[in-house]
Amino acid sequence: METLIVERSSSPGAVLLAGLVTLAKTAPRHPALPGVRLVRPDLAIEAAPLAEYRALCGFSEAQGVPPIWPHLLAFPLHLELMMRRDFPYPLAGTVHIGNRIVQHGAMAIGGRLTVSAEFGGFQSHPRGQAFTILAEAQLGGGTVWRSESVYLRRGARSALGGPISTLSDEDAATTQTGAEAIARAVALRYARLSGDRNPIHLSWLGARLFGFKRPIAHGMWTKARALARVLPAAPLERVAIDVAFRAPILLPGRVTHFADRAGDGTGFAVRDGAGERLHLVGRLGRDPVFEEELHAQHQ
Repeated sequence: METLIVERSSSPGAVLLAGLVTLAKTAPRHPALPGVRLVRPDLAIEAAPLAEYRALCGFSEAQGVPPIWPHLLAFPLHLELMMRRDFPYPLAGTVHIGNRIVQHGAMAIGGRLTVSAEFGGFQSHPRGQAFTILAEAQLGGGTVWRSESVYLRRGARSALGGPISTLSDEDAATTQTGAEAIARAVALRYARLSGDRNPIHLSWLGARLFGFKRPIAHGMWTKARALARVLPAAPLERVAIDVAFRAPILLPGRVTHFADRAGDGTGFAVRDGAGERLHLVGRLGRDPVFEEELHAQHQ
């Protein structure tokens, strides 16, 4: 595994250009994921962007640094990995279908994280080829946060890897906890914070080119918004959050939130305004089995 230090993220223009250029890629007969690990050292947890993120997603200051926050620091590395020439698929059109996060320790404003990302492996999916990107954040030399993001390249034939394992629709919570309208500006603000300026989120034309009637909300914003509603009103030190993304949220739009609390955690879901079409299914809790799996993957 080659380790490369990334001093700064690619500019929005460079990411857009890479997305357009890679559209010409043709998947090889025997695809392989690059064996490289990207590292961004000394990234501060800054008060101003964190406050903006909290306001955008609905987190309270009392909840501390949200467990999902390091994803914003790791996501530029996701892009860098998928922009590489030796990545077998086009960047544009690659869909984020699942995300798991395990937080191992508390984080606070002023902390300085070393964030890294690398490819995991292939997984087979009924609609094409899935693959994972593993990320982690270290604080003071110890790992405090890990994630596994699952992406899908639709239409790829003869998918490699074992069958994908995600939360099913049957896992979706059924107790409605509220409803809200989502403005289109949510995607514009989240794009600026996260660096995810995929045209499907930002423009009607970009959305239509990929089959959507209107721009769609970022999946990780949807996860954050749902998570803000079910997290306790106090910082958590150890937590696991697993979500599967289903149908995208068209913007502007209206959604309903659901949550079912059990002894070992909380199931949550986001559906459309009528409470029928499922956008996201998730689970919040402590998952030592998943922690062990992620630890083994990084050995």
